Amino acid sequence: MSQSNPGGEESDFKQKLNNLDQWLKNIVQPSSLPKNNPATPTPVPDPKAPTSSQQPNALQPKNKRPFNKVNKNSMNTNTSVAPNAKPSFFNRREKNAKPAFFKKGKLRIIPLGGLEEVGKNMMVFEYDKDIIIVDMGFQFPEEDMLGIDYVLPDVSYLMERKQNIRGVFLTHGHLDHIGGIPYLLPRLGFPMVYGAPLTMGFVKKQLEEFRLNALARTRVFDPKEKFRLGAFEVSFFRVNHSIPDAVAVVIDCPAGRIVHTGDFKFDFSPADQRPADFQEIATVGKKGVMVLVSDSTNSLEPGQTTSEKVIAENLDDIIRKATGRLIITSFSSLIGRLQQIMDSSMKYRRKIFLSGRSMATNIKIAQQLGYIKVPRGVIIDIRDLKRFPDDEIIILTTGSQGEDISALARMAMDTHLQVKIGKGDTVVLSSSPIIGNEGAINKVINNLCQRGAKVITNNEIDVHTSGHAKQEDLKLMIKLISPKYMIPAHGDLYMRMAHRDLAVLCDVPEKNVFLLDNGAVVEGDTNGEYQKTKEKVPAEYIMVEGPEKSQVEGSVLMDRHLMSENGVLIVTLVISKATGLLSQKPEVVSRGFVFMDTSKQVSEKVVQEVEKSFQQFIQKPTGNSGDKRKDLEHHIHHSLDRFLVRLLDKRPMVMPVVIVQ
Repeated sequence: MSQSNPGGEESDFKQKLNNLDQWLKNIVQPSSLPKNNPATPTPVPDPKAPTSSQQPNALQPKNKRPFNKVNKNSMNTNTSVAPNAKPSFFNRREKNAKPAFFKKGKLRIIPLGGLEEVGKNMMVFEYDKDIIIVDMGFQFPEEDMLGIDYVLPDVSYLMERKQNIRGVFLTHGHLDHIGGIPYLLPRLGFPMVYGAPLTMGFVKKQLEEFRLNALARTRVFDPKEKFRLGAFEVSFFRVNHSIPDAVAVVIDCPAGRIVHTGDFKFDFSPADQRPADFQEIATVGKKGVMVLVSDSTNSLEPGQTTSEKVIAENLDDIIRKATGRLIITSFSSLIGRLQQIMDSSMKYRRKIFLSGRSMATNIKIAQQLGYIKVPRGVIIDIRDLKRFPDDEIIILTTGSQGEDISALARMAMDTHLQVKIGKGDTVVLSSSPIIGNEGAINKVINNLCQRGAKVITNNEIDVHTSGHAKQEDLKLMIKLISPKYMIPAHGDLYMRMAHRDLAVLCDVPEKNVFLLDNGAVVEGDTNGEYQKTKEKVPAEYIMVEGPEKSQVEGSVLMDRHLMSENGVLIVTLVISKATGLLSQKPEVVSRGFVFMDTSKQVSEKVVQEVEKSFQQFIQKPTGNSGDKRKDLEHHIHHSLDRFLVRLLDKRPMVMPVVIVQ
C-alpha cells in the first residue's frame, strides 16, 4: 500500500515543505499578516442571537478593548485596539506585550478524554469563571468491556461549574467527537453548542432521537465567524479530514492563543471539500501561538496521507471492471467517499441501494444540506433490489468493522432479508480496521468468501485512506503554527510520544511538550508561562448500556469478567427459623464452571465446605451490621472463594443465597 501521494501535487508539496518560509511568502498575502499598527475592529456575532435558520447573522461591532470585563448577559462584545496600544500580547515574540487594564489570571487546560485512547474526545479551557469546551465525544467499548455500549468522558468536574460553561465547540461530526452530546448536555445545563453545518446536522439528528431538541441550544457557524464568550474569543480555520466541515479551533484569551487542530490531514485534492486554509493557518501562526493541541493518530506513519483523489480513481476502476453486483462498505460518515462512489455509479449506469440505518440516515442528512448531490432515481429502495440485473447494482452498506449485527455481517451470515451473497459478487471494504476489530473483520471476510464473493481490501489496492495526518503533515502543521508549547492529543501514549519527537524536530523544546493523562491540568499565565500542575480532576470511564443508557458501575463489569472467565457458582442454604440451623443440605448449581465429569465430585466438596463455613459462622461472635443474613452470605462467599482457588485454581462468581423458613 502506498505511503505517499503519487503525482506532481505531492512532489510540489515536498518542495514547499523543504522551503517553508518561501512558500508562506507566496501563499500568504502581505495584507493578511498582522501589523504593528491599530487593528480594525472585528465584528463578533452575539452567541445569544437567533440561529441562521431564524435570521441572517447580524454583526454588531462595539468599540471596546479586547478582554474588558464583559457583562455575562450580553457576551457579544467586540474587539478593537486603542490607537496608541502596544502590539497584541498574543504574539509570543513580543514578550512584554500584555494589557495593563486586564486582571491577571490563569488559563487551565484540562483534557477529560482523548489522551489515553482514540475516542471520547473532550477538552476544557477555563479562565477565571469562564469555561469553553472543545468536542464532546464517546468511545466505543474495548474488548474487555462486556455488554457496554459506549464510554463517556467523566464530567463531574464540569457539573460543579456548569454555570460557568459559555459554549461547546465541535471540530467535526464523528461520534468520537460529538457522540457524547445527548448524554452529557442534560448534566451540564444545556450550554450552547456550536458547529459547522454538516456537524450540526448530525448533532440535531442525535438530539431528536433522544427527544432533546426542544431543550438543547445549537448554533451553526461559518468558519470565518468569530465568537466572544467571556474571557475567550473563538475563531476557526478549515482543515481536511475524512468528513466535510472539519475545522480547527483558535482560542484567544489573556493567557495567549491556543490552537486545537481537531482531527486533520492535508489533502490537495480532497473528495468533498476545499483544501485546508493554509493562508489562515499561516496567518494564525505569524500572530503567535502559545499552545498547539494536535492530532497524534498517525504520528508513527511516515510520509503524507494518501489523497482521496487516488482512492476515487481506484474505486472508479473497480466499478468499471466489475461484471456482477458490487457491495461496498465504508464508514457512513465518509460523505466525500460516498459521493465519489455515486458519481462512478452514474458514469457506469448503476443504481445505488443503501443498507444499514446509519448509512441511510447520514446520506439523507448530507443530501438535505447539499453535501451529497445525486439526481432523483439513482438511489433505489433496497426492497426493490430484485427488479434490477446484477450488473446495474451497487449496494452501499454499513459493517466495515465487522460488527455482529451490521448489514454486512448479516449478508456474510446469510441472514440479510434482501441481499444473498453468491458467486459473481464483489465486496469492497473501503475502510481500515479500528484497533481491536481485526478478528471480527476477518471473520466477516471469511464468511463472504465461503459464499463465493470476491473480497477487495486495502491490502490489495488503495481503496481507503486515513483521515489523519502522517508525519510530514504533522510537521507542516507545527511549522505553520510555530507554537511555544504543545499538547499531543487524540491517541495512546506511544502515539503522543512519537508526536512529541516530531515537535522537537520542528524546534519546540522537549520540556515544552506536555504528555498528559485524562484529568491532568496545564496552567498558563498572562506572561506566557505554562506548566503541568500536580492537580488531577476526575476522569474515570463512564460506561453506559441498554435502551435506557443507564450508567454501569465498575463492580458490575468485574462480575461479568468473573462469569465470562470462570463461570458462576450458586449455593443455596435453607435455615430453620426455629432452630437457626440448616434444615437440609446446601444445594449447588454451577454454569460454565467445571466439566460434567468432574462436577459431581466438586459439588460434594463445595457442600462440605459450605457446611463447615456455616458452623464457623454460628459459633463466632455476632457482627455489628445488624443483618445476620447478609453477614452469612458474605462469610460463605469469602470462604468458598478461597476454597475454590486452593482446589481448582479458579475463581468463579460465587453467589450464596440464604433462605430462612
